[in-house]
Amino acid sequence: MPMHLDAITLLDGRHGLERLLAFTRQADARAALAALVRGIQANPLWQALGSVRLVARLDPAPTLALFGSFSAAQRLQLQDLAAQLDELLTAHRYVDYHDAERAAERLADALRRRFGSEALSRCRFTAIPRGGWIVLGMLAYLLDLRPDQLVAPGAAPPGRYADDERLVVVDDCALSGLRFQQFLPQCDAARVIFCPLYANPALCRAIEAAESRVEACLHAVDLQDVARERFGKAYPRWLAERRARIGESGYWCGIAEYVAFAWCEPQTKYWNAETERFEAGWNLLPPALSLKRRIAASRLHAAHGGTGEPDVELLDHHASGRLTVADGVLWTEIDSAVALARLSAEPPGSAPCLRLEETAADMWHAVLAHGSLEGAETELVARYAVPGETLRQDLAGFVAQLQGHGILACR
Repeated sequence: MPMHLDAITLLDGRHGLERLLAFTRQADARAALAALVRGIQANPLWQALGSVRLVARLDPAPTLALFGSFSAAQRLQLQDLAAQLDELLTAHRYVDYHDAERAAERLADALRRRFGSEALSRCRFTAIPRGGWIVLGMLAYLLDLRPDQLVAPGAAPPGRYADDERLVVVDDCALSGLRFQQFLPQCDAARVIFCPLYANPALCRAIEAAESRVEACLHAVDLQDVARERFGKAYPRWLAERRARIGESGYWCGIAEYVAFAWCEPQTKYWNAETERFEAGWNLLPPALSLKRRIAASRLHAAHGGTGEPDVELLDHHASGRLTVADGVLWTEIDSAVALARLSAEPPGSAPCLRLEETAADMWHAVLAHGSLEGAETELVARYAVPGETLRQDLAGFVAQLQGHGILACR
């Protein structure tokens, strides 16, 4: 019978193991799943979910779902999480220090081509904290900048900036341009060059058009807009809503593809319909791959008494008989009952749970263990004082019912 629990799909098995290994940078399936779970659980949003159960299968393909009772707001948060997981496993950019150096070389070349080495020697350089300072450190070597060319935000040189002097503002990435928009008032120079290492070209053009002081917006690596693909036919409505919500904040309404750096993962945002404002969303990079994520994960675990180990139930089903659990089916024990769910990849990505109690739960465990009616019957006859024929009929009916629900399948 249905129980008052839902299973919300986070991974539906479409992506396969290879992409999970690539994102987590692990060579082993279990280690990759553990790394992904650590990334999910190292979030304040996860801590706020309360009593939930994360359940996974690796065979035949990685599947992951969250069992629990969820509010409408939590469902929206988890749908955002599932969408992010789908996109980052499809295509993601992880930028380690070597990648960042190569991109910084491209950015340095773009600055030289546009302005020339002589003009750059007269520029001042600053950065948007904190990732921008890492990129600026690389540029300082690549462009052979003098120490006096590096200035703190808002710190004008002696006698203030000359009319023809430029201030170059560096950042590791620009997603909507909001950070630069908030930073720009600190810049005293009349002529500003904005240099995000990674950005969408349309965002750069929008900044140049919106800010008269910005002489150029140069970036090294393009970030694609994934909004159209994410929302499909609903894209025009989503775009109108997003423009209304953003207002004057930022310069661009797209959604840049996922990017993360060895030093940090940019903070995502989601629209909280209850508070009617953007709030901190999910960060998913495994903490081992990013300095900022490691620190954040350690603080969260310490604040909530955690051990740092991933809290996930990994199902390992290898019965040798003809009866097997169907692909995309997850189960767990909650309150002395078995909760079963057949995951759905279609929106909203949740499925009601079936509840198996007492005899039904024992039948489930026996079928799992033996993979056949005969093996399950032998185990249960030894446990229950009922005629074999009666138990055989009840067991056959139970199995047929689960096959009808798509829970069990025959090899």
